[in-house]
Amino acid sequence: MTTYTYLAKDSSGDETKGSLDAGSLEAARESLVAKGLIPLEVYESVPSSLDELAMDRSSSDTPTGQSTEAVYFPFVDTLRLYAGWLLAWYCIVYAIGSYQFMKELPFRIPYAESLFLSPLVLTFTFAAYLFLILSGLYKKAGRDKKFGFVLLGLGIITFIWYRMNVQ
Repeated sequence: MTTYTYLAKDSSGDETKGSLDAGSLEAARESLVAKGLIPLEVYESVPSSLDELAMDRSSSDTPTGQSTEAVYFPFVDTLRLYAGWLLAWYCIVYAIGSYQFMKELPFRIPYAESLFLSPLVLTFTFAAYLFLILSGLYKKAGRDKKFGFVLLGLGIITFIWYRMNVQ
Protein backbone atom coordinates (compact mmCIF):
# COMPACT_ATOMS: atom_id res chain seq x y z
CA MET A 1 0.00 0.00 0.00
CA THR A 2 1.08 3.55 -0.69
CA THR A 3 0.54 6.44 1.70
CA TYR A 4 -1.34 9.40 0.22
CA THR A 5 -1.62 12.88 1.74
CA TYR A 6 -4.83 14.74 1.14
CA LEU A 7 -6.56 18.07 1.58
CA ALA A 8 -10.35 17.75 1.61
CA LYS A 9 -13.51 19.58 2.65
CA ASP A 10 -15.92 18.02 5.08
CA SER A 11 -19.73 18.42 5.08
CA SER A 12 -19.54 21.73 6.99
CA GLY A 13 -17.06 23.19 4.44
CA ASP A 14 -14.01 23.06 6.71
CA GLU A 15 -10.74 21.95 5.18
CA THR A 16 -9.06 18.91 6.68
CA LYS A 17 -5.61 17.50 6.06
CA GLY A 18 -4.48 13.96 6.62
CA SER A 19 -3.01 10.82 5.15
CA LEU A 20 -4.31 7.39 4.27
CA ASP A 21 -3.06 4.14 2.78
CA ALA A 22 -4.48 3.03 -0.56
CA GLY A 23 -3.53 0.90 -3.54
CA SER A 24 -3.79 3.76 -6.05
CA LEU A 25 -4.57 7.44 -6.34
CA GLU A 26 -8.09 6.67 -7.52
CA ALA A 27 -8.66 4.31 -4.58
CA ALA A 28 -7.51 7.07 -2.22
CA ARG A 29 -9.99 9.51 -3.74
CA GLU A 30 -12.78 6.93 -3.49
CA SER A 31 -11.90 6.30 0.15
CA LEU A 32 -12.20 10.02 0.92
CA VAL A 33 -15.57 10.23 -0.81
CA ALA A 34 -16.74 7.17 1.17
CA LYS A 35 -15.81 9.04 4.37
CA GLY A 36 -18.01 11.95 3.30
CA LEU A 37 -15.13 14.23 2.32
CA ILE A 38 -14.70 16.19 -0.90
CA PRO A 39 -11.09 15.72 -2.06
CA LEU A 40 -9.34 18.93 -3.09
CA GLU A 41 -5.77 17.61 -3.33
CA VAL A 42 -4.56 14.02 -3.14
CA TYR A 43 -0.95 13.11 -3.76
CA GLU A 44 1.52 10.39 -2.92
CA SER A 45 3.48 11.08 0.25
CA VAL A 46 7.25 11.32 -0.02
CA PRO A 47 9.32 9.92 2.86
CA SER A 48 11.09 12.71 4.73
CA SER A 49 14.25 10.72 5.40
CA LEU A 50 16.21 7.70 4.25
CA ASP A 51 15.22 5.85 7.43
CA GLU A 52 11.54 6.20 6.55
CA LEU A 53 12.32 5.07 3.00
CA ALA A 54 14.08 1.99 4.33
CA MET A 55 11.18 1.33 6.72
CA ASP A 56 8.68 1.66 3.87
CA ARG A 57 10.62 -0.92 1.88
CA SER A 58 11.01 -3.38 4.74
CA SER A 59 8.85 -6.43 4.48
CA SER A 60 6.18 -7.00 7.11
CA ASP A 61 6.52 -10.76 6.54
CA THR A 62 9.92 -10.98 8.22
CA PRO A 63 9.73 -11.66 11.96
CA THR A 64 12.67 -9.43 12.81
CA GLY A 65 11.39 -6.50 10.72
CA GLN A 66 14.64 -6.35 8.73
CA SER A 67 14.52 -5.08 5.21
CA THR A 68 14.41 -7.74 2.50
CA GLU A 69 15.55 -5.35 -0.21
CA ALA A 70 18.14 -2.59 -0.21
CA VAL A 71 17.36 1.08 -0.60
CA TYR A 72 17.85 1.77 -4.29
CA PHE A 73 19.42 4.88 -5.71
CA PRO A 74 19.33 4.76 -9.54
CA PHE A 75 22.69 6.49 -10.04
CA VAL A 76 24.16 3.82 -12.33
CA ASP A 77 20.94 3.65 -14.34
CA THR A 78 20.98 7.44 -14.74
CA LEU A 79 24.59 7.31 -15.94
CA ARG A 80 23.63 4.51 -18.35
CA LEU A 81 20.85 6.70 -19.75
CA TYR A 82 23.18 9.64 -20.33
CA ALA A 83 25.90 7.41 -21.78
CA GLY A 84 23.35 5.92 -24.18
CA TRP A 85 22.24 9.36 -25.35
CA LEU A 86 25.86 10.45 -25.71
CA LEU A 87 26.64 7.35 -27.76
CA ALA A 88 23.59 7.99 -29.97
CA TRP A 89 24.77 11.58 -30.53
CA TYR A 90 28.25 10.40 -31.46
CA CYS A 91 26.77 7.89 -33.93
CA ILE A 92 24.92 10.75 -35.64
CA VAL A 93 28.14 12.80 -35.73
CA TYR A 94 30.03 9.84 -37.23
CA ALA A 95 27.30 9.22 -39.81
CA ILE A 96 27.24 12.84 -40.98
CA GLY A 97 31.02 13.24 -40.77
CA SER A 98 31.78 10.05 -42.68
CA TYR A 99 29.24 10.94 -45.37
CA GLN A 100 30.88 14.36 -45.76
CA PHE A 101 34.31 12.76 -45.80
CA MET A 102 33.44 10.16 -48.46
CA LYS A 103 31.21 12.14 -50.78
CA GLU A 104 31.33 15.70 -51.99
CA LEU A 105 28.33 17.65 -50.79
CA PRO A 106 27.15 21.04 -52.05
CA PHE A 107 27.51 22.34 -48.48
CA ARG A 108 29.82 21.72 -45.52
CA ILE A 109 29.01 21.19 -41.86
CA PRO A 110 32.30 22.17 -40.20
CA TYR A 111 31.08 21.24 -36.72
CA ALA A 112 30.30 17.64 -37.75
CA GLU A 113 33.52 17.36 -39.73
CA SER A 114 35.68 18.57 -36.86
CA LEU A 115 33.98 16.22 -34.39
CA PHE A 116 34.31 13.33 -36.85
CA LEU A 117 38.07 13.84 -37.09
CA SER A 118 38.62 14.54 -33.38
CA PRO A 119 40.51 11.86 -31.41
CA LEU A 120 38.90 13.16 -28.21
CA VAL A 121 35.40 12.36 -29.50
CA LEU A 122 36.60 8.89 -30.48
CA THR A 123 37.94 8.41 -26.94
CA PHE A 124 34.66 9.50 -25.37
CA THR A 125 32.74 7.24 -27.73
CA PHE A 126 34.82 4.26 -26.68
CA ALA A 127 34.46 5.19 -22.99
CA ALA A 128 30.67 5.46 -23.25
CA TYR A 129 30.46 2.17 -25.13
CA LEU A 130 32.74 0.42 -22.62
CA PHE A 131 30.72 1.81 -19.71
CA LEU A 132 27.44 0.62 -21.22
CA ILE A 133 28.79 -2.90 -21.82
CA LEU A 134 30.38 -3.30 -18.39
CA SER A 135 27.48 -1.76 -16.47
CA GLY A 136 25.13 -4.06 -18.37
CA LEU A 137 27.21 -7.05 -17.25
CA TYR A 138 27.17 -5.68 -13.69
CA LYS A 139 23.39 -5.40 -13.81
CA LYS A 140 23.04 -8.94 -15.24
CA ALA A 141 25.23 -10.31 -12.43
CA GLY A 142 22.77 -9.05 -9.84
CA ARG A 143 24.75 -5.95 -8.85
CA ASP A 144 27.33 -8.01 -6.93
CA LYS A 145 29.91 -5.62 -5.46
CA LYS A 146 32.90 -7.93 -5.86
CA PHE A 147 32.03 -8.57 -9.50
CA GLY A 148 31.50 -4.81 -9.90
CA PHE A 149 35.04 -4.08 -8.70
CA VAL A 150 36.42 -6.73 -11.06
CA LEU A 151 34.53 -5.09 -13.95
CA LEU A 152 35.77 -1.67 -12.85
CA GLY A 153 39.38 -2.90 -12.94
CA LEU A 154 38.81 -4.57 -16.31
CA GLY A 155 37.30 -1.34 -17.66
CA ILE A 156 40.19 0.79 -16.44
CA ILE A 157 42.77 -1.61 -17.88
CA THR A 158 40.90 -1.78 -21.21
CA PHE A 159 40.62 2.00 -21.40
CA ILE A 160 44.31 2.52 -20.60
CA TRP A 161 45.28 -0.11 -23.23
CA TYR A 162 43.06 1.69 -25.75
CA ARG A 163 44.58 5.10 -25.00
CA MET A 164 48.12 3.70 -25.26
CA ASN A 165 47.47 2.11 -28.67
CA VAL A 166 45.10 4.52 -30.40
CA GLN A 167 46.18 8.08 -31.02
